[in-house]
Amino acid sequence: MTDLRWGLLATGTIAAEFAAGVEQSRHGVLAAVASRTAERARDFAARYEIPKAYGSYEELLADPDVDAVYVATPHAQHEEWAIRAIEAGKHVLCEKPLTIAAPEAEKVIDAARRNDVFLMEAFMYRLHPQTRRLVELIECGAIGEVRAVDVTFSFDSDENDAARLGDPALGGGGILDVGCYCTSLARLVSQAATGIPAVEPTRVTGMARLTESGVDEFAMGLLRLPGDIIAQLSCGYLLTQDDHIRIYGTTGQLYVPKPAWIHELRTPGVSTIVLTPSDGEPEVIEIEATQGVYAREADYVAAHVADRQGPELTWAETLANMRTLDRWRTAVGYGR
Repeated sequence: MTDLRWGLLATGTIAAEFAAGVEQSRHGVLAAVASRTAERARDFAARYEIPKAYGSYEELLADPDVDAVYVATPHAQHEEWAIRAIEAGKHVLCEKPLTIAAPEAEKVIDAARRNDVFLMEAFMYRLHPQTRRLVELIECGAIGEVRAVDVTFSFDSDENDAARLGDPALGGGGILDVGCYCTSLARLVSQAATGIPAVEPTRVTGMARLTESGVDEFAMGLLRLPGDIIAQLSCGYLLTQDDHIRIYGTTGQLYVPKPAWIHELRTPGVSTIVLTPSDGEPEVIEIEATQGVYAREADYVAAHVADRQGPELTWAETLANMRTLDRWRTAVGYGR
């Protein structure tokens, strides 16, 4: 496996978390960082000992010493800069959601196909050992046939994040920012239960509290998935709820009190899944992560860069999730 030389496009919080992850990875090297201002790029580069700092994204994309680009701009800019990085011949890891709607995601994927480069949406929780263990438990029939899923990811953001997430021009709203995790997880459960890849719901309904600009502050969704599985989703950026995953089957249930996407589990450590058989006592299953999620993600890209897609996060998987998000936003009246 060849080490990847990473260029970071943007210098926000998520870029900082990924930079720290690359530092701890086995097959990643921080080669360059770019921001809208040279000063901000230099400050970020000094913090992570990155050798090159650029005051424009174009300069980073022109750097021959950058193999892969991590796109960490606001949602609405993902399409433009992912495509521009791809056309510059760079492999791309783009923060979720890949774009703000499925048609734009198709354009990014088509660009990756035409330019023969790696492209992946950065759903780091999918690579966490907790998520993989959850899939194993469903596949082996630990709770019988899956009937229902209940997923929540919702928080109350600070003033700066609230301004960004409340702006429709930036792809704001809870559904796009964190509801994407809920749809991804619910669909993953259906995939594990049925063996069907990249599943999509047969029906999507929902309601939301919308801002004056039409952005969802918090939303709930109801999906009917293959396997006749019903999923209840809850997300938001201005409402604190208890993040969790519950999966109900014919012979028991699975409960994840702290899903792999929360900040606490982004570093190495132990997480849990509670398995409760219908006729028995709860069993707490402990899962140890020996590597942080962003270090794991960087190594995962390096391992599969020659395949052009990540086997657990394929382009078909990304499009299925984006189409589901589009339907959920339509159902709650996003933009109206």
